[in-house]
Amino acid sequence: MSMKQARWLVATLLILGVLSYLWGRAPSKLSMDTPASGPLTEVDIPADCAVKGEGCRVEIKGLGAFRVRMPETVVPLEKFTFEVEPQGEAARSIGGMRVDFEMVGMDMGINAYRLERLADDSYRQEIILPVCTTSRSDWRANLSIHSTQGSYLLRLPFQVDRSRPAN
Repeated sequence: MSMKQARWLVATLLILGVLSYLWGRAPSKLSMDTPASGPLTEVDIPADCAVKGEGCRVEIKGLGAFRVRMPETVVPLEKFTFEVEPQGEAARSIGGMRVDFEMVGMDMGINAYRLERLADDSYRQEIILPVCTTSRSDWRANLSIHSTQGSYLLRLPFQVDRSRPAN
């Protein structure tokens, strides 16, 4: 192997190593989920919005209404279903949905999920949230909706249940 070939090999391995490191550190930052239509427009959430149980109805001007819900009981490390149901004509212009879960001011790792579109035009995904070692239970579901009308962000606060319900 010549010196020139050795340099190319070392340079290639170095670049692959850096890319692997970056991918492992922040795959969400390297994904292509940024909508082509521009930035996310944040939507005001009604003050009485409760996503657990029956869910919360959110109106997006120019797009339509959506019902967002999750089960009444959400326990860390246990699967639950996150569901979004476009109401009426809103389903026709939706290109995709994604939800990122965060605890404000706390690094809980990457908790991002792409919602699957079902035959009834609703979107669902099975979610598992981590346990907070400081016993906090306040979370926020950041739902991004990508449509032909634009891209929207809904910040939906909720509480996880620290103890299991009695059976």
